[in-house]
Amino acid sequence: MSTLSQVPEAIPLPRAPPFESPQVDTATDMTRLAPEYGTRLLPTLIDAIATTTPNRVYASIPRDDADMSRGFKDITYADFALAIDALSWWLDETLGKADGTFPTFAYFGPRDLGYAAVVVAAAKVGRKVLLASHLASPDAHLFLLDSLSCTAVIYASEMAALAQSLQAKFPGAKYISTTSLGDFLTEPTLSARSDRYGYSKPYSIALSDPVMVVHTSGTTGLPKPVIWTNDMLCSVDRLHTLPGSVATQMAGQSVYCALPVFHTSGMTASLLTPVFLSTIIILGPAGIRPDKQTVLDVLRNAPVSAASFPPSLLEELIADPVCRKALKRLKKIVYGGAPVSAWANRIIASEFNGTVSSALGSTEGGLWLTGSSPDPADQGYFLIHPFMAPDFQHTDVDLYELVIKRTPQSEAYTNFFRCIDSTPPHLAAHFGFDNKESINEFKTKDLFSPHPSKPGLWKYRCRKDDLVLLSGEVKMYAGAIEEAISAHPAIGAVLVGGQYRSRPFLLVEPATPITTNEQKVEFVENIWPAVEAENGKHHASARLQKELVVILGSEKEVTRTPKGTVDRKATLSAFESEIDELYKSWSKL
Repeated sequence: MSTLSQVPEAIPLPRAPPFESPQVDTATDMTRLAPEYGTRLLPTLIDAIATTTPNRVYASIPRDDADMSRGFKDITYADFALAIDALSWWLDETLGKADGTFPTFAYFGPRDLGYAAVVVAAAKVGRKVLLASHLASPDAHLFLLDSLSCTAVIYASEMAALAQSLQAKFPGAKYISTTSLGDFLTEPTLSARSDRYGYSKPYSIALSDPVMVVHTSGTTGLPKPVIWTNDMLCSVDRLHTLPGSVATQMAGQSVYCALPVFHTSGMTASLLTPVFLSTIIILGPAGIRPDKQTVLDVLRNAPVSAASFPPSLLEELIADPVCRKALKRLKKIVYGGAPVSAWANRIIASEFNGTVSSALGSTEGGLWLTGSSPDPADQGYFLIHPFMAPDFQHTDVDLYELVIKRTPQSEAYTNFFRCIDSTPPHLAAHFGFDNKESINEFKTKDLFSPHPSKPGLWKYRCRKDDLVLLSGEVKMYAGAIEEAISAHPAIGAVLVGGQYRSRPFLLVEPATPITTNEQKVEFVENIWPAVEAENGKHHASARLQKELVVILGSEKEVTRTPKGTVDRKATLSAFESEIDELYKSWSKL
C-alpha cells in the first residue's frame, strides 16, 4: 500500500478495443444514421403511440396489492396518455399555469406508476418535478427543496408524516395532500378535465427544457440534485443508433422492476426503456419495499420474462433455493447500483447460463455504455464502449478511476456533459462545475481494476470516496478491501475504517446473527483466514488485526443506502462510540 507522497507503479493496461464498431466522427453523423432516434420527446411519442396503437401494453400492475393471486391488470398506452393528460390539467388547476421559468415541485408517493406519469405531465405543463428518495435523510430533503427553490410539495396520504416534517422546516412551499398520482391511470376523472393536453414543442426548441430532478445518494455529504432535460431523457432513445448495442434486444420483454421508481435506475426501467425501447414494465405492490416473498408472488402471478433488481435483493434471492429456481425461468436478469458479492458471482457464473448481467449507470451520466464477456468465468467484468470515451486513470496499485472525455460520441450517447450544462449557476460552483465551458472530462470517482489477462475487461472495485487516510500518510481504499473480505459466506456486511488513526478497524455484520461473546470469538477465527489473505496485499500499517474488530450482534445493524450497500457515513456515525471504545481498549494492550 502506498503513501500519499509516493505513486505506486501501475499495472500495464490491456490495449485491445472492447467493441468492434464503425468509425463515427460527429454527433451529426450519428443523427444521420436514424434521423428520429434521439429526438423523439416523451410527451409527443407517448401521444403518438396512444393514437396509432392504443391497445399496445405499456405496463402491468397488480389488480389487488394485498392478493397478487388475483392477477395483473394491463395498462395500455391509451390509458397512460389519458392519465398524463388528466394529471397535466390537474397540475395546472392545483399549481396554476407555469410562467415559462420551469418552477420546481416535489412529489412523494407510493412505488407505483404515478412517478412515470408525473414526469411526463411536468414536461407538458412546463414545470420540473423533484423525485426525492423516500430513504434520504431529513437534512437531505431540506437541502434539495431549498437549493431548487421548490414552490410546492405534492404528497400522497402514505407520505403525510414526511410532508408534515418538511413543512415545519420549509414552510415557504405550498403543501398539497392528494391520492397517489398513480391512481390517475385507473381514475382519470380525478381531474376536472381528461381531454388531450396539447404539447407541440419540437425537439429543437424543447431539448434543453428541464423536466425532472433526481439526486445522488449523498453518502459522503449532501446529495447532488441533477436536473434532467428533455435531451437527457432522449439518451436512451439514442441506443437505437449505437454500434454494437444490445439494448434494443429487450423489445417485447415483460420486465419486473424491483428498483425504486423514484431513483434514476427505476425511472429508466419504468418509463424510458418501455417508451423508447418497447419493453413492458411490471410493478409489484405499491405500498411495500420488495422482498423475497414479494418477488416470488410477482413471478408466480404476472407474465414476467425479465427482471431488474437492486444487488442486495438479488443476493437474497440467489441464496434461497426456491427463489433461485424461480429466477432461472427468466430470459434476462439485470442488477445495478453496486456489484454483487463474490459468492453470488460464482453462483451466477455456474448456474444462470449468461442470463444475469449488471448495468452500470449514474445519476449524472444516465445509463452507461457497457457490455459483458460471453465467458461465464468473467462474471463481474465489464466492457466499456469506445463511444463513452473512457480514460482509466491510475490511482493506486491496480485501481483506475474511470474518467469520461468530452467527445462528440460521449456527448451524444451519455449525459455527463449535459448534466454539467443543466446545473444552474448557484449550484455549479458548489459541485465543482464552475467554468462549465472549459470542462472537457468528467471524473466518475468510480475505481476499476483491469482483467489480469483479457484486454478491455474491467471490474468495478469501489468509490474513490472510500479512501481512508491513516496517520503517517498511509492510504487505503476501504471499498476494495471490503469487497474481498465480504466474499466469505459467513459475512453479511463489512466496513473498514480508521480515518487518521494509526491502524484500521474492521466492523462486521454476520450473515447469521450471533449474540454471545463465545460465538463472536469463534466467528472471528472463522473469517480470519480471509482477512489475512487480504492483509498480505497491503502495507503493514494498513493491515487489519483481531484486536480492532467489531462484531455486530442482533441489537444493532449497519445502515444501508437505497441501493442496499453499506452507507459508510451513516454507519460510522451510528457506531462512533463503539469504535472509540475499541481504540481505547487497543491502546491499553
